[in-house]
Amino acid sequence: MFYAILGIVVALALFLIFRDDHDNSYNKSEKSQKSAQYQKEAPKKEFQPGPKAEKQSGPKAADIQGEAKKVMGMIGSIIEEVKKETAEPLRDIQKGVQDLMDEAKTAFDKAMNEAGQKSYWAGSQDGMDLSFLDNLDYYDELAENSETFDITGLRYHCTARDCGRIVGFVKPEPSNVHDNRAQAVIRSDGKLLGYIPRTQLDWYEDFNEENVVCPFVGEIEIDPAHARLIAEIKVIIPSSREYVEEEIEDEL
Repeated sequence: MFYAILGIVVALALFLIFRDDHDNSYNKSEKSQKSAQYQKEAPKKEFQPGPKAEKQSGPKAADIQGEAKKVMGMIGSIIEEVKKETAEPLRDIQKGVQDLMDEAKTAFDKAMNEAGQKSYWAGSQDGMDLSFLDNLDYYDELAENSETFDITGLRYHCTARDCGRIVGFVKPEPSNVHDNRAQAVIRSDGKLLGYIPRTQLDWYEDFNEENVVCPFVGEIEIDPAHARLIAEIKVIIPSSREYVEEEIEDEL
């Protein structure tokens, strides 16, 4: 709708700018034709000097530029008005979508609990199994540290059922055919969620200099503004089991 309005306004502006130029050119051409016809039909008279006629000219470039500026100013005002009218409804739509998702999650969980079954949202239960910590390697010589990273590739591996709190581990994947620096993000039940984004790999490698398997805790959500899954995870250096558990508990 916005682009349609903008197109109409621009078309109208161009019409207004060049209409006068076209009319003057047409009138000038018509006068020239009539003058030539009159000269053919009228009898020749002796030349008699008279007052010098003023030279007629078309619209000046400065006048056209002035009109163009006025019209472009009108277009700018209309664009600002359209932005004001569409921005607020867009925010309302985004908030409405998020509210609907929250209500749907609550309704599903309630229905499944009443039926004595697991929550529909896998992230709220399956994604929080901490038994994987028993199989991690811990390194006393590593300094305690944790950093927050994103997950890329969620759309290829996850659905809305994976939304919710998650724990798992980040594992180097040197055999990855696309990037031997890849760091796979794997949920505690063994499901591949995605990868650390390439744009964050330098940062991740500085954080995890020894390139060890690191546990993480985080959450998968739906971004209503772009209708996609997003996730932010806190990756923890496995300096000790106690430290890892403390960091996970702080996020829950």
